Amino acid sequence: MNGAINFSVVMEMQASDMKGALSELLVHGGLGDDAAALEALLRREGQGSTAIGGSVAVPHAKVPGITSSSVIIGISHRGLDYSGTPVSIVMMILLPESETSSDVELLSRLVSAVSTEEGRRAVLSAGSVAEVEEVFLS
Repeated sequence: MNGAINFSVVMEMQASDMKGALSELLVHGGLGDDAAALEALLRREGQGSTAIGGSVAVPHAKVPGITSSSVIIGISHRGLDYSGTPVSIVMMILLPESETSSDVELLSRLVSAVSTEEGRRAVLSAGSVAEVEEVFLS
């Protein structure tokens, strides 16, 4: 990896729509230049929704100026409107512009954690950040 993956979790998002969710997760992630990251994410969404089914969205983008990958998980038990798709888990992935294939492979493994009903249930029933991290990092 170019650097360590920054991993953070928002246990109960307040946002009710896609743009709000992206903004909320960026603030929580503490990257610094949230405007550049939001612009990159919205540009990617403009190419096609990153809602992947099963109440999961995986917004992702290469972001100028960051040096390590970040994964920011957001959970919404009441659900949110992700461009017309109901979503409960938002897994934001931000990559440096110089990402490598090993970065993409590792992040792909993280996405696979919520590709099953069992994985999604584990995230939604987690009672703490540590329990969510266990689902993704074990």
